[in-house]
Amino acid sequence: MRYAVLALLFVVSLSMSVGHAQPGSVRLDLPIVAAVEPALPVMVAEAAGHFRGEGVEVGRIILTGGVAIRKLLIGGRTSFGVLGTEHVPLARVAGSPLKGIASVYDRLHVTFIVRSALRDQVKRVEDLRGRTVGVTAPGSFTWSIAVTLLKRAGLEPERDVRLLPVGTDPGVLYTALQTGRIDALAYSEPVLSRAERDGVGFVLLNVFDRNVLWRWIGSDLLLVGVLATTEAVARAQPDAVAAMVRAVQKALAYIRSHSSREVVELVMGNSKTAQLFQGVPGELAVRMVSRIRHGYGTGCLSRAGYEAELRRMLETGVIRQPVPFEEALEPRWAGLCAR
Repeated sequence: MRYAVLALLFVVSLSMSVGHAQPGSVRLDLPIVAAVEPALPVMVAEAAGHFRGEGVEVGRIILTGGVAIRKLLIGGRTSFGVLGTEHVPLARVAGSPLKGIASVYDRLHVTFIVRSALRDQVKRVEDLRGRTVGVTAPGSFTWSIAVTLLKRAGLEPERDVRLLPVGTDPGVLYTALQTGRIDALAYSEPVLSRAERDGVGFVLLNVFDRNVLWRWIGSDLLLVGVLATTEAVARAQPDAVAAMVRAVQKALAYIRSHSSREVVELVMGNSKTAQLFQGVPGELAVRMVSRIRHGYGTGCLSRAGYEAELRRMLETGVIRQPVPFEEALEPRWAGLCAR
């Protein structure tokens, strides 16, 4: 609920808070998905002063869902956002020219977290037949991955499994699993490690294992999260785009070159960015970052990673027509990955 209220306030006031703070600088509010994996580079960029160092004044960082961010970008109510890569081709198919301009995460991180009470009954994805699986929202990345994994296990979503939208607030997601409102949850951090620690849930499919990724996704590299903008903003404000990308790339370099503990202490020590780990003990946050840090690259855009993600979406019917790399992504600022 807290995230929904913040997102609503953000939409209402966004037009008043985006502008120029001083000559040569940009002031904006930045919506990002609430999952730790794609959100962490933004939080590090803010806490370490990388945004300000590039002339970008971030007013508020709003944790919300990818579907909401896609709508904000399409409606021109925000110039930038961090969301699942899938939202870019989905928007373009619908006639809205979004562009991914930098990668924030390059590995699949969403999996099924199953209630511990079902450990003896649910041992394979196929065992979710007849169960209720929580997702953040229809059309979200968690929904999309749930559809992919269920279909590849021979199940038909909505016929064999009930997909229940439970929102984007990690606290609400955790409670839905804890209380038995849902039997399993398609999500990642900060819910995954907390559920394991508390004995509330267990990981059904270890997507952190590359062999598992090859079997279920067909690739160990998947461009799952991007910093995105619109073609109009990219044309009109190329310097602002470049500044945003540089700040995110500096944050990614910080994550790769510092220990998980140093990253957590940086983020939790800043009043604006500490919200990412709200209610999470420091040691558990360190465990989360250690678990996911292998997915952070340089920010470059991977053709292979995008094509693997597009192929997944096409094969499972999430998207009906292909959107080429050149249409969905613009590597001018972040660069093109070697792979």
